[in-house]
Amino acid sequence: MKSAIGVDIGGTNIKIVHASETGDILKSIIEPTPDAREESFEQIKNMLTEILKNILKNNNIAGIGFGVTGLIDRKNGIVIKSPNIPAINGFPVRRTFEKEFSLPVIVENDANAYAYGEKWIGTGKNLDNFVVLTLGTGLGGGIIYKGELFEGAAEIGHMVIEPEGRFCTCGSFGCLESYASGRAIIDRAISSLEKGAESILKKCCNGNFYKITPELVYKAALEGDNLSREVFREIGRYLGVGIANLVNIFSPEAVILGGGLIGAWDLFIEEVKKEFLKRGLKPLSTSVDILKTTLKEDSGSMGAAGLVFHRISEK
Repeated sequence: MKSAIGVDIGGTNIKIVHASETGDILKSIIEPTPDAREESFEQIKNMLTEILKNILKNNNIAGIGFGVTGLIDRKNGIVIKSPNIPAINGFPVRRTFEKEFSLPVIVENDANAYAYGEKWIGTGKNLDNFVVLTLGTGLGGGIIYKGELFEGAAEIGHMVIEPEGRFCTCGSFGCLESYASGRAIIDRAISSLEKGAESILKKCCNGNFYKITPELVYKAALEGDNLSREVFREIGRYLGVGIANLVNIFSPEAVILGGGLIGAWDLFIEEVKKEFLKRGLKPLSTSVDILKTTLKEDSGSMGAAGLVFHRISEK
């Protein structure tokens, strides 16, 4: 039985799966993403060593697929720039891990890998043209066109929607990611609290609201906290603007939303659809579905594993 290893290096966690060619997860592990490059390399090496040592010889390993947040040089397997993990800028992923494990290695943007996972085993399995948005620490994007992964940058999170807007980690201002991501939730909530907004978030973290997390804002929203609910409504509005732009450009069959923030779907999706329908070109927007991913938390790493089968095994 053929199998592959998929590695998802995100701004918050590193996830690794051992997957079968039929899309089954045989084993998975997850650990927090360290800050330093050397620590990242050692941690990934240790995680891969751990997952590979328990694989039986009859599991024919096709290779290792990496999904990394940021701009990727696919040909050479190098991270060009990762706004959310600057420590790995310039990191030669392919060369490093092919040498370490003597297995073929492919490197792709993490959201592109996620999009391929959606096409392989997810919500987009029966669709030929769709856009994926991954809502996590940042905001990633991937595009499936005519059944294949569009191998462009697809840095949808860095589409500017407010020219004089908030500063973004990429160095620009007003990027969609700065208004619709885990980081955006924190920044928006803290900014409002600094201005004196009333909220139960003031009591979080022993009164130090600078330590709040998206999860805490989510829980407060579920408890009826007005500020927290408005934070998620704002995310929905900006997502709606971004999706309208994407639909006007690509005219996909669907836009699929996934990532760590998808658990808060009910808090923002109404605003997403309202803003999208208001701004999208009617002949295009009325035929587009906005869908929730059916994949679980291993979707990015599974997509990276799937790309191994697609790009290496089929050659």
